[in-house]
Amino acid sequence: MAEGQELLLREDMKRVVARLHEEQTHVEPYRDDYRRLLDNHGKMIRAAMVILFARACRPTREPVDERVITGAAAIEMLHLATLVHDDVLDDAPIRRKQPTVHTIRGNKAAIYLGDLILSRYMEIMAEIAPNTDFIREQAGTVCEIVGGELYQESGRHHTDITVDYYDKTISGKTAALFRLACLTGIRLACLRPGQAMEETARTFGGNLGMAFQIIDDINDFDLDKDTGKPKLEDIRDGIYTLPVLLGLKRDKDFRAVIESDSPKDVLDYLQGHPELAEESRQTARDYLGRAAQAMEDSPVNRDVRTLLDELVQALTSQV
Repeated sequence: MAEGQELLLREDMKRVVARLHEEQTHVEPYRDDYRRLLDNHGKMIRAAMVILFARACRPTREPVDERVITGAAAIEMLHLATLVHDDVLDDAPIRRKQPTVHTIRGNKAAIYLGDLILSRYMEIMAEIAPNTDFIREQAGTVCEIVGGELYQESGRHHTDITVDYYDKTISGKTAALFRLACLTGIRLACLRPGQAMEETARTFGGNLGMAFQIIDDINDFDLDKDTGKPKLEDIRDGIYTLPVLLGLKRDKDFRAVIESDSPKDVLDYLQGHPELAEESRQTARDYLGRAAQAMEDSPVNRDVRTLLDELVQALTSQV
């Protein structure tokens, strides 16, 4: 990565963090909770996708427009809102090494705070929208994300769900937001992005998001890897991710292990069948390969393409 481009991206992301920190709520009793939620933002990879694709069709050495920074912050707010809701549904005690808001304020307040952040995301996007199609795309993607979460909820504790069902779930709940982040960048920065640029953004973002979720699901079973949240959460909550579904597909006796409601027994089974995690990793690598392929012969400028390629390589090295 060229040092100058890395520095520019770091400066862009500092501006996104500052923009998030400007956000306040008029609901006085929960002002501090709102502030803590927005400040506990993690690595902001989705916001970075907005920035990078905004730079994809313009001179990369110029500062990005403030509207792009605002859009990146809003995308991060959408992501944070979904996490607040997820933590309530999953009764998760920790998120990014911090107590979750529902453990401090209760479920009702947490849900409303998630709704407040979601509402503010929609308000911000309406303020910076270049046209009504932009708003329609944002709203439609939120519907996809909620649909993915509903697919996941419907599949809880069902040992007969398939890998195809899992793909449909994560395509909505995770990949759709990655895709939206990439598209938001070009919508806010490129006057006429063109079909090739749009297709690159869709393909890259969607495949990166699929890989990202699969990697996260694999890591839930890796007790040695610190992810900032409790381990074995999914299996404890009856959410069957790719390693588990592959095991169910291959071994009918694994169903009894799942139905015993013992996360440790499931972990022991998976550790005794390392090929299940390896096949899941290969699936993630395949998605990352498709994301990288989307960059080949794309209209994305060379500097941004280099940064995106290095992101894919970094994720691939973690699988």
